[in-house]
Amino acid sequence: MGAKDLSRDRAARVAARPSSADPRRVTRASPQAARREEAERELAVHLAVGEAIAEWDRVESWFAGLLAGLAEALDCEVGVLWVARGDRLRPQAFWQAAQEDLGELKVMTLTSRLPRGRELPGRAWEQREPTVRSVADGPGPPRWRAAAAEGLGGAIAFPAMWGNEVIAVIELISREDPELTDRLKRSLVALSYVLGYFFAHRRGILNEQVVTGRQVEILELAAQGMSRREIAERLHLSTSTVKTHFENSYARLGVKNRAAAVAEAVRLGLVD
Repeated sequence: MGAKDLSRDRAARVAARPSSADPRRVTRASPQAARREEAERELAVHLAVGEAIAEWDRVESWFAGLLAGLAEALDCEVGVLWVARGDRLRPQAFWQAAQEDLGELKVMTLTSRLPRGRELPGRAWEQREPTVRSVADGPGPPRWRAAAAEGLGGAIAFPAMWGNEVIAVIELISREDPELTDRLKRSLVALSYVLGYFFAHRRGILNEQVVTGRQVEILELAAQGMSRREIAERLHLSTSTVKTHFENSYARLGVKNRAAAVAEAVRLGLVD
């Protein structure tokens, strides 16, 4: 199974998880069961990163696969990869478990530029350690009010570190408060350096725009109704190259197909 299939499978499993109101959910667990659950969650986080790293050079939707695996491991619904560029964090990839439209949350996330200390990702950047946001913290900034409107209020974020440099921040948003135990925090700190090393040696993939200029150009032609073959002829590219650009834009915009990518690009103001 490829990373794209793994991502879809993970999304389905995240969406199918019992909610807090579901009678299948165990509300009281023995100390042994709680420790076992914590160990399983810790292992799942490590496996998610390991699987993603193993697949990185074989798939286009690598970012989505990484975010999907981490979100599933930590019972989250949305994942965002933020990249530090200059004095701001900029969104590089957006992943969601649910199929429905997330309203303004996605648009506001993909158009945000966060300085150190601003919102949860900015705090994780500033503090250089895993950080959480509780439902009890209230709606907060506009992006979090948009999250609350979708029933999302808790989140966890942790940096990807290379030495003392924060290269990126991963933000995972949930419906409930995330459990950041001491054990899980130590695991995320370790993974901070694993991902930091990985990203530091592949800065090119992080320095691209959310959607590249070529991808925007292809989406513009798609919005005009051109087929893949017609786009390839217009831009003097092979049809397989056009297909790859489409798939990369799907992953970065968090959509599943061409029509949704065009609609999202129009919504974000990337395409007229």
